[in-house]
Amino acid sequence: MATKLEPGVVRIAHTRSGAEGSDEVVVAELDTKGVLVSWPRALGFVDAFRLNSGGRKIPEPLILRDGDGWLTLVEGCTVGASASSLGHSLERLRYSRAIHAGANGVDYVGVNGMTSEIDGLAKWAKLVPVTTRLMLGEEGKGIEGVSVVAKNLDSLPLGGPLDLQLETSFSHNPTPKGGVFTISTALLVRTRSPELESWQTHQQMHRMMQDLMCLVYGKPCGSRLVSVMREDDQELPPKDERRYWRDAYQPTFGRTIDPDRQLTDDDNPLFFLDEANADLVAEWLSEYSYWSRPTWIAMSALFHRTLPVESRLLQVAVALEALGYAIAEKANPGKKVSETYEALLKNIFDFLGYEPDAVVGEGGSRDSWCKAFNQAYKGVKHADNDLTDGREAWTRAREGLILIRCWLAAAFGVSEKLVTQRLHEGRVGA
Repeated sequence: MATKLEPGVVRIAHTRSGAEGSDEVVVAELDTKGVLVSWPRALGFVDAFRLNSGGRKIPEPLILRDGDGWLTLVEGCTVGASASSLGHSLERLRYSRAIHAGANGVDYVGVNGMTSEIDGLAKWAKLVPVTTRLMLGEEGKGIEGVSVVAKNLDSLPLGGPLDLQLETSFSHNPTPKGGVFTISTALLVRTRSPELESWQTHQQMHRMMQDLMCLVYGKPCGSRLVSVMREDDQELPPKDERRYWRDAYQPTFGRTIDPDRQLTDDDNPLFFLDEANADLVAEWLSEYSYWSRPTWIAMSALFHRTLPVESRLLQVAVALEALGYAIAEKANPGKKVSETYEALLKNIFDFLGYEPDAVVGEGGSRDSWCKAFNQAYKGVKHADNDLTDGREAWTRAREGLILIRCWLAAAFGVSEKLVTQRLHEGRVGA
């Protein structure tokens, strides 16, 4: 069984790419930045020194082989070499991602499919492949046992340009550990394209889904790459819809979070998938060019625990500006948007069609809030303005983030009544 691709794994392998006839032994170590390759070279001192001056074109991709199989490393750069007067040197290369494949020499710069896993997705979509049932005695007296059943559910299509789907997955080790039997479950995000699309094109859809989870929970939600697929790198010629997917590793695939900040079962979303309009979800996924910028900027504020409140306000304010601009641009394609900052904020309220109390305050108004938010923003942005008080900066950033979350709910057709109720309950992040 092949070694799983995860941080800390070390592979000692033979090279199968680069110079013609190349067959050298290298050490590939997976870490939090990607893959670090240490390559011993039999070079003189002068030739080894030239490695640090950019004199060598590194293999792209670098294909390796060991007892666990083939490994393809992509997007590489040199990180220097050490030299010895004894004729030995050690060159170091860093690659951003690894794929457990390579026999066919495929570079995986383009792919036909990509799979990722995102925290909170299964709860939001209400797709969990495990059910439990208590077995009661006669006439309902006493509990005689419990039944636990794991069975994959039908995949759920969300649409978009890459036919994004949600697919359940589970694993079970029949041997107990410490007397405990376990079933691990996951809900996977999978994109597919008939033709090869760039790695980045597929990755964009998965990043949008990560932003979506962060918005619905109001908290950072981790994401990780699971596997990729190419039609021209199958074990056997495909005879049906089934394909062989390759394990993949890329630490920078999605934003990661500290282990102690991971989402828990007690965290609740602002709304669930079945409370949204499926067609509007597909439309949102198709409009990456409009919405990826504001959501990416807004969610960045959630992933930095020690971020000063002034910086947090700046990020949220810039995200709101981008969102207001995108709303205006989408409403009038081809027309230049030249509105003031406050006008861009009002575009978001106009899209909503209501003024959330969680944003403007009970009895507050859109106009007064936009003016106050703009003033607070100027206080941390411009040196010729009085610095915004730290407490107000924190409050305004929080309100701005709630406004973006309300916008997403409205974009998905979620009712105002439901959003207001969930915000009032105060159990949906923010």
